Amino acid sequence: MKKLLILFLAATLATSVGWAADVTISKTMNEIVSANGYAVSAGSDVTCYTSFELDDNITISTTGTPNCGSFWGTSPNIDWRLYQAKSGNAIITSKDGYTLKSVTFTFNVSYSGCLLNGGSRVNSGTAISLSGNSVEFSVGNSGTATNGQVKVTAISVTYSEAGTPATVQEPTLTDEFTFWPVMNEDASAQVTITPASGNTVRYTINGSTPSLTNGTEITSAKTINISGTTTVKAISYVGNQTSSVVSKTYTLGQTVTGINAFKNLTSGTTARLYLPDANNARTLFVKGNDAFVRDNTGAICIYNVTTNPPLEYNQHIAGWIIGTYTDYNGLPEFTASSATNSCYLVIADPVTEHDAEPVEIDADNYDDHYADWVTISDLKVTAASGSTATATAGSCSFSIYNKYNTDNYQLPYEGAIVDITGIAASSNNAQQLRPIYQNENWPITYVVDAQEGFVAPPTDIANVQVRLKRNLIPQDWSVLTVPFELEDFEGDVLQYSSVTLGEVGSYEMSGQTYPIYSGVMQFEDYYGTLQPGTPYLVRPYALQHGMTLNDVTLKAGTAGSVTKTLAAQQNAPGINLMANEQPVYAGDYSLVGTYSPTTLPQNESTVVILDSSTLSWTSLVDDTSVGGTEGYITVPNGAGVKLALPSSEVITGVVDIRFDNNAQKETVIYNLLGMRLTRPLCELPPGVYIVNGKKIVKR
Repeated sequence: MKKLLILFLAATLATSVGWAADVTISKTMNEIVSANGYAVSAGSDVTCYTSFELDDNITISTTGTPNCGSFWGTSPNIDWRLYQAKSGNAIITSKDGYTLKSVTFTFNVSYSGCLLNGGSRVNSGTAISLSGNSVEFSVGNSGTATNGQVKVTAISVTYSEAGTPATVQEPTLTDEFTFWPVMNEDASAQVTITPASGNTVRYTINGSTPSLTNGTEITSAKTINISGTTTVKAISYVGNQTSSVVSKTYTLGQTVTGINAFKNLTSGTTARLYLPDANNARTLFVKGNDAFVRDNTGAICIYNVTTNPPLEYNQHIAGWIIGTYTDYNGLPEFTASSATNSCYLVIADPVTEHDAEPVEIDADNYDDHYADWVTISDLKVTAASGSTATATAGSCSFSIYNKYNTDNYQLPYEGAIVDITGIAASSNNAQQLRPIYQNENWPITYVVDAQEGFVAPPTDIANVQVRLKRNLIPQDWSVLTVPFELEDFEGDVLQYSSVTLGEVGSYEMSGQTYPIYSGVMQFEDYYGTLQPGTPYLVRPYALQHGMTLNDVTLKAGTAGSVTKTLAAQQNAPGINLMANEQPVYAGDYSLVGTYSPTTLPQNESTVVILDSSTLSWTSLVDDTSVGGTEGYITVPNGAGVKLALPSSEVITGVVDIRFDNNAQKETVIYNLLGMRLTRPLCELPPGVYIVNGKKIVKR
């Protein structure tokens, strides 16, 4: 009884599921002639026949008399000839229960007629779709032929058993996916294989193709565990009939360690970014959907990723997270994917960490720091409009774009020299700096450089950071002139207060005594705020390589001068060196400030301070320029000058530190007060003189 039940179930499954597939029979005329035992020779037809079988289920017949059909030729070049006037039409018939699906004729290239299917011409090698179990083709004329014939060299017929499915249903596999290991554990994933009802399935995971005899057999759904990238293949079968092979690949996702390795992926690649604690990954800046993170290998923008706790400045991050590397117009981004989950990131409280700071970089190394928080110094602003400025450093050009509307930022003016602190980004693969203000790092710093020309702003700019780029030596007095108020200078500061003229000596010539006049410029201690554009004498307590000041007002305008006009009775005549010369009058003595490097005239009315105790007329110094934020002294032409300081120091003298004694020059004579003398040395009284830059004692 049990055996009969099993047989009944097997029969029921065969009926309901079915296994019959389409059958295609293809034969050449040579094969048909051989199978039917016809004797065919070139130049003659075989005996008249009415039909022949293509296989047990398909019969091909012709209509008409006396020649019902004929074969022609010599093996293997035999063709089947259908004559318009003799054989008439060709009929293809299938047995009951079978359905014709298609037929394909192959013709000899040489024939005078054509084969027609309902009036449409049949082409060689082209399949004609059929339905039902019988179809008739007719022979027609081709061209000018009056008795057309066609020559068929091969025929192919496809048919199926009526009322049954053509194929066995394929098994179902879990959709393809990518998976990653959890923390440091081995990778593991699950795949489910499900057979159709009544089907048996064989599957493989070793790369081989499953078949009726190969693979693991199942008759119901089964879930398997895989590790590593695995291709699962499965096939269904009922009896000896099989489905096509289903193949799906489940991929172990890539893991990279460190931000730089993630940035080296191809854009669009999804991977697991692992950040070891030793990489010291830190959050640099967060604004809207943008969060910038740096580790000891590089920096990246984490875009539109939700974390718990939310990312904020100065956090320490470790662990791993899955996401997609995206090159967004040159900016490297970690973007969320369907597999992104931040639950395996450890985000430390920022108050326990040292402050993350911007990295100082050269403009030439900008491409190595995309998405990083950087500072680039000494950029020259070439254009400024709206929210964007353009600046250059050497051959590099940058767009300065205020994307984050940061605090303490104002659009820099054209001509300014600036330091920019912000995110190194890009726009359409062009370099773009996005200023940010964080941890007291100002987004923009105006640079007043002693070696560069300073361009003052068109109007005063309040509440800015300014960097003075100049060295000040503690043992030397220097002139300092700045375009902003400077409080609490760490050193001695003197201001020019007055000038006195007096007879400092005399000399005789041709039996007549002439007085020597000189101006003494008086300086006094100054304890207030240094005013913009005003020159001062300063001597720092320690070596200064520059200073940076916050919340100052950068002033418009140029550097000025301090001039003290003498009372009328003090404007005494100067030195009447020769009886036929006009008197020389001592006029105003001035201390003049400079904002930019300035070339001075080489004459006896322009004086520079060489060091803490020495003055020199520019006519004695080959290098007649002073730097920006410095200054010089102007005196009446030919008059002497001293600087009298509150500490009883006196800055005086004439020194030529670069004079070429071998050059053929006109003899130039100065006294020790710095006054140029026009008499030759032989006519001068005994004393000490400076002759062509050399000290000479005349006895």
